[in-house]
Amino acid sequence: IEGEPRHELKFQNRYLRLFDVQLPPGYETVAHTHLHDGVFVNIDASETTAQELGGEVVARPPREWGETSFINYTKVPKAHRIKNVGRTPFRVVDAEIHEGCGRSGGTDPAPGLHPVLENERVRVTRIRIEPGQTASLPPTCGLLVALGGATLEFRGPGGTETMTPGPAGFKWRDSFAPLVLANVGTAVFDGVDIVVK
Repeated sequence: IEGEPRHELKFQNRYLRLFDVQLPPGYETVAHTHLHDGVFVNIDASETTAQELGGEVVARPPREWGETSFINYTKVPKAHRIKNVGRTPFRVVDAEIHEGCGRSGGTDPAPGLHPVLENERVRVTRIRIEPGQTASLPPTCGLLVALGGATLEFRGPGGTETMTPGPAGFKWRDSFAPLVLANVGTAVFDGVDIVVK
């Protein structure tokens, strides 16, 4: 993936690599191969086509803002090209899972977290926090991806951290205690939380 110029590596550790993929209208990616399972979070939707190597060009189903999916590339790797055939930019975050963390973070999502998908590799929830409200992120390792901008305060055993992530902004955590996420700004926060099991 890292050989494709519009797949920008933003973060990596032993558990995952995070790519911010931004395709302007008319851009076609170079052929690239996915070898690891991935969680994909749509930031900006546009019409796209896909072509597996040696295959025909096919229109992909329309994507929605915030739509999140999991693809098991570990079992079925894929080499392909993607083209933005729409009139607006296409942007997606690809969290490529490399290794499990060995803990699931409990069984039930905390209040304010809405389940999106779960399998043996990940648990993914949507988060929407109004200004002045809080949500508790599970005590495990995971990645919070912002769909839009808001001023957030992360409160945990190690102290407090404030950040204002824009679309596709992110925060990695690896904690044995819950992390409280507070919206201390004036805008609603929408995000996707990816727990790596």
